[in-house]
Amino acid sequence: MKYILILVSLCLTLTAKADIKNIPQQDLKRVKYLFERLIKGHDYSYTIFGSKPMSLADLSIKPTPTRSPNKWINSKLFISKRITCLNAWYRYRDEFDSKDFIFLADESDWIKDCLVLFLINKKNMLRALHEHESIFKEILGDSFTPESFLAKIEKREISLAKAINNSQTLMGLMLGYGVRNATLFQERFDLMRTAWKREKENLPEDEILTKKLADIESQCGCFSELDADAIIHPLYFLADVSHPESVALKKQYEKERQEIIELRKKPNFMDLVLERLEASD
Repeated sequence: MKYILILVSLCLTLTAKADIKNIPQQDLKRVKYLFERLIKGHDYSYTIFGSKPMSLADLSIKPTPTRSPNKWINSKLFISKRITCLNAWYRYRDEFDSKDFIFLADESDWIKDCLVLFLINKKNMLRALHEHESIFKEILGDSFTPESFLAKIEKREISLAKAINNSQTLMGLMLGYGVRNATLFQERFDLMRTAWKREKENLPEDEILTKKLADIESQCGCFSELDADAIIHPLYFLADVSHPESVALKKQYEKERQEIIELRKKPNFMDLVLERLEASD
């Protein structure tokens, strides 16, 4: 519980003078382990080395319910190790001097009961914000500008969820999923939320609502399939896979994945990750 209270109060912008040599080897191993897990279990490598504007990781902070005491203990130990490694990263954040990334925690207002971590590639994000500026203005108002929006997030003046008014569309755009897929997911989300509300209130089934939801579902597929044995997983999210934008994204991200796979094969891959986070273009 002590570690959780420490974590939820933290956020990180990489701004201080870097010297990784100052980090004790044990803590450096912990930092490497943290990012290795974020890369292996999530899509952080596309944000670190590719064109993806942002990655999201939602990490459980509660042991998995189970009837087996051994499995519960293993889950508890795994969570403890994860928290220890994240604390090591925060403890030595001043040893990094990258102006290219923003690393955020304490985003529980986006997903409840989880430790939610965002990694933002500032250059990629600004490019995405400018490209989709009209959509952001439509949702957030005409006062929106890409630079001021990102600055508020970086300074932690506002949470990411509140900054985008909890918009699934804007979140999808920031995650690099494209306009069509982000919009489609928002429509699906709104319909499902209405259906859940009607069910909770014991209202009769709305046939029009059900038909609309079925129509949306028929347009959704997996952007790519997960591969348990993949060196670097393909990106995985709901998408209109036949849409030209999705086809172009698929080609782009697959090219980046192959490049990251070649990097991943290097014995010093995690050193390359930290060097990328440390460096400033």
